[in-house]
Amino acid sequence: MDGMTARAASDMSPVALGGQLAEALAQGGAGLRLDLQPICAATSLAPVGYEALLRWEHPDHGPLGAAEVLAAAAAVGREVALEAWVLVSAFRLRAGWRAGGPYLAVNVSTAGILAGHAAPMIRAALEVSGVDPRALSIELPEAAVVRGLAAARDLAAGLRESGIAVALDDFGGALGSARVLRDIPFSAVKLDPQLTEGLDRSGPEAGRTRAAVAAVVDMVHALGATTVAEAVETAEQMRALRLAGCDALQGWLLGRPGSGPA
Repeated sequence: MDGMTARAASDMSPVALGGQLAEALAQGGAGLRLDLQPICAATSLAPVGYEALLRWEHPDHGPLGAAEVLAAAAAVGREVALEAWVLVSAFRLRAGWRAGGPYLAVNVSTAGILAGHAAPMIRAALEVSGVDPRALSIELPEAAVVRGLAAARDLAAGLRESGIAVALDDFGGALGSARVLRDIPFSAVKLDPQLTEGLDRSGPEAGRTRAAVAAVVDMVHALGATTVAEAVETAEQMRALRLAGCDALQGWLLGRPGSGPA
């Protein structure tokens, strides 16, 4: 999940912004980059992985986040080209790290899952990059899995067969459904900030939140997956998540998006 609030390019329509993005993609992704946010073990706080977050250094509007870049791509029908760029760039990046080091997590879009083009793009990126698939984790957004359970199940099965770990992103948000955990054997489940909001407060409501989070963590563990809490910003949140048994933590308290491991 990308928690960055992008600077708004409010004086440009999505189509105009999309036209500039299409030109950037035609130039090999000029101005596009991937920032890496660490995912840390809850106990040691050592980075066990990094999530690749899309950015576009726009010549007039400065850095734009993934949501705005994806909207611009959709406005001009360039979603597939953008997603292909992200996958190839991310896989090549991980291929350059040491073997056995932290994994790299890469998001795939809802459109990529539902339309069926995510799987062939991932296969192509694997071939082009030469990366060890065991060093990768592909994150499927909960909204896409709920909308297209069969498509998500098929994609996840193909990824696991290739040696790539599969994570469920944003679990516990507005669309939360335990059925997806039953039907797809994810290796990791990332807890949506809406589920963990209020962990660092006091009072009965905070107690209910802690109980709910602990119950979700126990359920995920019982299904053979690990849990990652997103948007961890305070020491109190970190302590509460550790007590709940969460396996890994991601958020500004642990590290902001940057260049990743040397």
